[in-house]
Amino acid sequence: MGNGQQNATPEPLKFRLKFIGLPLAVLLLTAAVAAVSYGGLPEEIFYRFDTAGEPSGDAIAKSSLVLLMVGIQAVLVAAAWLATRSVGNVQLFRDNVGNFWFSPTRLLTLMGNMPAIIQFIMTYVLVDAVYYANNTSHIMPLWLFALIVLVAGGVLILIYGLPIVIQAYKGFSRIEEKKKE
Repeated sequence: MGNGQQNATPEPLKFRLKFIGLPLAVLLLTAAVAAVSYGGLPEEIFYRFDTAGEPSGDAIAKSSLVLLMVGIQAVLVAAAWLATRSVGNVQLFRDNVGNFWFSPTRLLTLMGNMPAIIQFIMTYVLVDAVYYANNTSHIMPLWLFALIVLVAGGVLILIYGLPIVIQAYKGFSRIEEKKKE
């Protein structure tokens, strides 16, 4: 009984759906957009455009585009799940769960939700391709959308991650002070 308790993952490190909530939500949103718009799409669809908004490159089969956009996002969600599960099971973390200088839950949530930044851009690629196929115009250039998402994502990472870094720094500083004494 004692051995099972010793190897159990401590509560702050146990996997929670919120660790990958945003990537999972974006994946489901992308799948919903694909399902709703799939029937109205032509058999071949452009998804790459030059700076003037004209198609560049060859068209791709609509099924291939949908599978590509949803498939890559599914891989990103799986990677986020694997990363958060793996970090939560690292022996060093499990043995020192009471000694963290920062919230392990907050760190795992930040790590697991980072792929959503890439996913938002991929979802926009799909939405823009669908919009272009139906209207021969664009909502906005991809580079502008990507810039907006990357800046917003960077700001959110700073807001959410900076307290983790500050807490860790304070913890390291306390250790250094104790070593000097």
